[in-house]
Amino acid sequence: MAGEHRDDLVMQSLLLDEIGQSVIGMDGDWRITYWNRASERLYGLAPDKVLGLKITDLGIIGGAEVRGGGATDREIANRVARGGDWAGELWARHSTGREFPVHATVSRIRGRHTVPVAVVAISKDITDRKHTEAILRRLSAMVESSGDAIIGADLTGKITSWNAGAARMLGWSSWEAVGQSHGLVTADDGAYFGTEVTSGSGSGAFVTGVESRWRCKDGSVIDVELTVSPVYDQDGIRVGASAIARDITEIQRLKAVADAERERLLAAQEMAHVGSVEHTVATGETWHSEEFDRILGISAGDRKDREAILARTHPDDRDRVRDVWQSLDHGLGFADFEYRIIRPSGEQRWLHSRIRSINGADGTPVRFLDTVLDITDRKNAEQILEWQARHDALTGLPNRYMVTEVLQNFLDRTARPVVMFVDVDRFKLINDGIGHGAGDMILVQLGERLKAAVREGDTVGRFGGDEFVVICEGLQMCGAQDLAGRIREATRQPFDVDGRQIYLNVSVGIALADVEDTAESMLQGADAAMYRAKSAGGDSSAIYDVRMTGRATGRLDLESDLRLALDRNELSLNYQPIIDVSTEGAVGFEALLRWHHHEHGPIMPDAFIPIAEETGMILPIGTWVLREALRQVQQWRTQVPGAENFTAAVNISGRQLVAGDFPDVVEAAIRDTGIDPAAIHLEITETVLMDQPDLPKETLQRLARLGVGLSIDDFGTGYSSLSYLKWLSARTLKIDRTFVEELGADPHGATIIELVLGMAESLRLDVVAEGVETAVQLGELRRLGVRLAQGYLWSKPLPAERIPAWLRSHPANVAAAISAPVAAGRSAGEPLPRVG
Repeated sequence: MAGEHRDDLVMQSLLLDEIGQSVIGMDGDWRITYWNRASERLYGLAPDKVLGLKITDLGIIGGAEVRGGGATDREIANRVARGGDWAGELWARHSTGREFPVHATVSRIRGRHTVPVAVVAISKDITDRKHTEAILRRLSAMVESSGDAIIGADLTGKITSWNAGAARMLGWSSWEAVGQSHGLVTADDGAYFGTEVTSGSGSGAFVTGVESRWRCKDGSVIDVELTVSPVYDQDGIRVGASAIARDITEIQRLKAVADAERERLLAAQEMAHVGSVEHTVATGETWHSEEFDRILGISAGDRKDREAILARTHPDDRDRVRDVWQSLDHGLGFADFEYRIIRPSGEQRWLHSRIRSINGADGTPVRFLDTVLDITDRKNAEQILEWQARHDALTGLPNRYMVTEVLQNFLDRTARPVVMFVDVDRFKLINDGIGHGAGDMILVQLGERLKAAVREGDTVGRFGGDEFVVICEGLQMCGAQDLAGRIREATRQPFDVDGRQIYLNVSVGIALADVEDTAESMLQGADAAMYRAKSAGGDSSAIYDVRMTGRATGRLDLESDLRLALDRNELSLNYQPIIDVSTEGAVGFEALLRWHHHEHGPIMPDAFIPIAEETGMILPIGTWVLREALRQVQQWRTQVPGAENFTAAVNISGRQLVAGDFPDVVEAAIRDTGIDPAAIHLEITETVLMDQPDLPKETLQRLARLGVGLSIDDFGTGYSSLSYLKWLSARTLKIDRTFVEELGADPHGATIIELVLGMAESLRLDVVAEGVETAVQLGELRRLGVRLAQGYLWSKPLPAERIPAWLRSHPANVAAAISAPVAAGRSAGEPLPRVG
């Protein structure tokens, strides 16, 4: 029978053996009677080692103590003994001691078989399945614990899965979401889940980095980043899609803030002309910011490496830029330098570059960060400031600093230069007469004439005011005198100022270099020689030679000597008569200050009066002039027959008028001299009044209460208004000599005088014409109705001791007291400035 029929158990065992399942047959005592090849492979025991042994003797069944919760051999045996079957998982042990999980079925066998079997145990190694299950469990836990939303959907867009992250992110629980349409998370203003799942992955491709906007349960909208992948069934058919959504709302907000900040930074860079450059050492790649491209004029398609930058660098700066880059490549670490670039248009720009290296772990540079600032405007400003520091702002000529530098350079190379000081005679009169603006125009023209008069290569500079300096090389004394003569001749031609021709003269001081001379000593020598030329009457030149003269040098010595002039009795007054035009008799006097230096002789007023005003010495000198003039005129009033009503006035400076104690000084002079205050008039030029817009009202009121009059000198050269004259309580207007000079030659002069007379009549002011020198001028003044005048036609300024004799030779038709000033300054007939 055994040969003809195969036993069912054996057949089943063979089939199970093919699929790797262990089949173990046992008799009623649990002794092994059958052991297939799969059992041998599973447990590592050959049939001849196990047949006849109890299965419990093999140690292939793990105990509960090894794996908690597993079935034991005793539990299985009891179950089978009671007639039942057992199926489940338990831990088995290989002959090598390795433990592994198996799924086993233990059943009692009934019937007869060729192999005596009472119990059969079928088992299979489920290690792989357990591993897969563990992985799935971990994946499931990860899905549930993920902070991202992980959502599945079928091909119709119906949600099939919804993890805890989705519930936390969107607000719906899984039981609320699963089965719903993708429209659950649709946002009105952006892409939504259904589109990305059904369309984005419709081709079966994996899609990542998709940004969308989703709606939450509470109605809020969030930004999400999606990763979408297709889902397939066991047969490989696509059945849906799965999406992982990450909430990037905060990231998007920060990105928006960063973008706005970047835009502000780019705008700030553009406004500040600051560009950025990054250079990567390994690749040689160079990145430029947009502003850097604008600075260099780089277009979108242009190269942006180092060589491209070098090609736009100024040729004179390329080697320096290349050297800096090489030093950085070799570990310099930091560089700060300036260079020029040339734009495609040919425009040159200055750049300031700050480069910092970023090093790798080995300390070698891997990247360079360069901040580039367009400093063209600053460079241009520096050049302008440098030019201004070395040049005169008005004339554009070299200034004192540059002249001194040029002169010292000559001396350093023993070139034996010649220095000439050129100063305008009576320039204060020009400023007071036609205004400072016109005076500046004359100075500009004078500078041009000096440059035209000197030789090529000579230097013409301006020291300030009306002082110019000429520096020459290779001139002897005769050549220097000839050049000084050409300079004086060039300045004698009239200067055209607003249609008016102005004539002037200059004084020239010459200093020739000595072996021990410095630039400062030569300039002082030329300055001293110039003042000597002015002291001789002006319009001349003088040579300074320290070996021959030993005279005082320059303005500093004049200032020092002027401080002692009062104590040395070197100051004195000359007087010029003021004439009644109808009778040509004297009605008063104008006083003129003179300085007779104990070494240099007469010093012209225009040489020392500016010094007195600048240093404040005009205050004590002015007080002395006031007292001396009033004393002398009062003496004539009391001692000279016919002079009882003579008037006197003193020219005062702006500094005197604004001094707080000036009314006290005037009152003391009146009291000490005993003169009638009505005979006194204080004279101040119209231009000085315009420079003192805030005259102390209390001072003017006190002077008016004293009975002292105020005269406006050089009237017509400034811009006084009628209201201003009335406010000043002026008594006299003195017509400037420039208008008188034009009488009989230019009808313009008569027109101005007529206007002044009309103004004076409306304000009830007296008028005095200055600078009358010809009979023609006198005739015109009479025709116009001018009552008072002064000038060389009648007398030059005279010392006080000669006035009585002059009066005897010019009998005065003494009139009532007039408003004619006696001034400590220039006379109306001489070309000298006001002094006092």
